[in-house]
Amino acid sequence: MGGALVGCSVVPQSPEHSEETTVDYGGVADAVTRAVPRVVEVRDSSRSRNGFGYRFSAGLVTDSAEPLTPAELDAVVEAIWQRLPWEPNTIKLTAGADTDAGHEVVDLRAAADALDPLRVRDAGQAGVSLTGMASRYGAWTAPE
Repeated sequence: MGGALVGCSVVPQSPEHSEETTVDYGGVADAVTRAVPRVVEVRDSSRSRNGFGYRFSAGLVTDSAEPLTPAELDAVVEAIWQRLPWEPNTIKLTAGADTDAGHEVVDLRAAADALDPLRVRDAGQAGVSLTGMASRYGAWTAPE
């Protein structure tokens, strides 16, 4: 039994894993709503550890339950890529619309599939997780 515990240790939580850390999103919400007027709000932005880098996650609120077009999703992702003050290795997005019928999910999957050479994985209900942004938008640089 003792051999199974060799090498295990308790490591104090680092600041980037702490909920007390304030993360700078560099005005991503404003950049996204300016780039795609159909997106009326960006909610629940978060940063989480993802391997050797960070994942940016957010929920988009759109003006209708119609799926985003590839051009609209492309503009959203590019705005995030250009505006974040830290380089994300993954961008995870979900979307919804507040309609007369209640909150409806907006599907991002078909639009994401058209954004070659981004790598796309399904995330959440009709959301997407995207990687490979440098291959589509160029090397990430800190915003000015």
